[in-house]
Amino acid sequence: MTHTRFIQRCVQDGPSFRGLPDWFSALLRARGVGTDEEAGRFLNPSLKDLHDPFLLPGMRETVDLLNAAILEKKTVMVYGDYDADGVCAASILLETLHEKGASLAYRIPSRHSEGYGLNPDAVREIARKAQLLITVDCGVSNTEEVVLAKELGLTVIVTDHHRPPEILPPADVVMDPLLGDYPCPYLCGAGVALKICQALQGLAGLEKRLDLAAIATVADIVPLQGENRIIVREGLRRLETTARPGLKALFSAAGIRPPFSSDDLAFRIGPRLNAAGRLGDAKLGVHLLLTPDSAKAENIAALLEEANRTRQRFEREMTADALSQLDLETLADAHVIFVSGEDWNPGLIGLAAGRLCERFHLPAVALSVHGDTAVGSCRSIPGISIYRMLSDCADLLERFGGHEQAAGLTVKTENIPLLRERLEKVISVAAPDEAFLPAAEYDLSVPFRTWTPESMDWLSRLEPSGCGNPAPLFLLRDAEVQSIRRVGKDGSHLKLTVLDEGPSVVDAIAFGAGEVADENPRKLDLLYRPVFNDFRGRTTIEAQVYSINSES
Repeated sequence: MTHTRFIQRCVQDGPSFRGLPDWFSALLRARGVGTDEEAGRFLNPSLKDLHDPFLLPGMRETVDLLNAAILEKKTVMVYGDYDADGVCAASILLETLHEKGASLAYRIPSRHSEGYGLNPDAVREIARKAQLLITVDCGVSNTEEVVLAKELGLTVIVTDHHRPPEILPPADVVMDPLLGDYPCPYLCGAGVALKICQALQGLAGLEKRLDLAAIATVADIVPLQGENRIIVREGLRRLETTARPGLKALFSAAGIRPPFSSDDLAFRIGPRLNAAGRLGDAKLGVHLLLTPDSAKAENIAALLEEANRTRQRFEREMTADALSQLDLETLADAHVIFVSGEDWNPGLIGLAAGRLCERFHLPAVALSVHGDTAVGSCRSIPGISIYRMLSDCADLLERFGGHEQAAGLTVKTENIPLLRERLEKVISVAAPDEAFLPAAEYDLSVPFRTWTPESMDWLSRLEPSGCGNPAPLFLLRDAEVQSIRRVGKDGSHLKLTVLDEGPSVVDAIAFGAGEVADENPRKLDLLYRPVFNDFRGRTTIEAQVYSINSES
């Protein structure tokens, strides 16, 4: 069995918060909560705690330009991105501006033929149709394209949430929460669009579009803290009663029903909205979210469902191809994984990179080679900013952008060997050695008898969980194994009973860990989450295990 380091999340010392159990107060402190007031806001997210949208640099200018365009009956072109965030952001802005009476057009570029962000051909086409161009979820790195747009007479508003370059594009307005001192710098693209909606229509307009912003916020894996926590918590509630035919059809196709969780958005809804852009036309997602026609919505949802199944099959094939390229002996001394394929689907290379990154605990780069140019997608591990590493290779790249843990790039095919060599060197020098050791974080080590229906109710108040607010994990150390066996049709899962301090008997399930039974361990360290288990009318609390270290 692979030995994983179990690391306790940083828990600041301090007294329990007013009215809260000690162990629950510790969980809140590990999530950055420091005062009773902050604890109250965290546990009771409220729309009244949303920030003034005009704190976003450029918001006043954006609102004035949009209102002027509406008054002067100019055509406004909304230009988005082809992922779930971009599709939701475009939908929020289109719906808002439509209600304001704007003359509208929109464009979502093709991932396959155009790539991410603005491109010169698109800008020229837009200049023939519109007078104002506003981007959502892209544009902050498109300096040359913005210069062209201005030369062609367009008013340009760039709204984005990605890391801005040192020199901003010369747009009329550049709005990015990472610029200035906005209190929630980690909004997603749809979050920025929602703030524009709030500035134009107040809370009444914002509330109508919280459902779309919640989907995007979870799907784009931005921290569920501050405003994002409010958006997702309130958005999940509104999703349960949404009147949008498109969302109702999507829920039906995905086989989910209220009450919804952040996991539903991350693993059921987000992938289906993303599937359109990965394999075909992302505009399908906008059509789905905005259509008032139930029959049309059901047809589009069926198309997205089929696209998602196809995506899953292609992803498995690509990942198998990528794995066949790896030399495991050489990989033992590597600091980055590089794989490539001729004409790999560029919509799926990020998923393949993610699979490799997760499996080998190394930064991974997957490249789709098309003639003399390759498009790449990168995924990284905690402690290694792939964006910063790519910055040190900028002279070898045609373009790049992204975040600490995920990035995209375009490179000339002839420069791939140099890029691979440079990136290996840069990461080996800059990254700390401990970053390459597999690790799993946990919150607390508490006796299993802590878990009662009342304490489980406390845990539920931490939802929605996700990036920046991980679902809490707990440690059982040196738990004595009482029984252990493989379960499931193929024996791939593990069912076990262990003895915890107290003593208390703990029933546990570990999905995908059936091979541990073959080792017949005497003691185990388990990272787990307590969950309710309903069996034959009897409800108990068991441990759902996420990571295991054994002492045979």
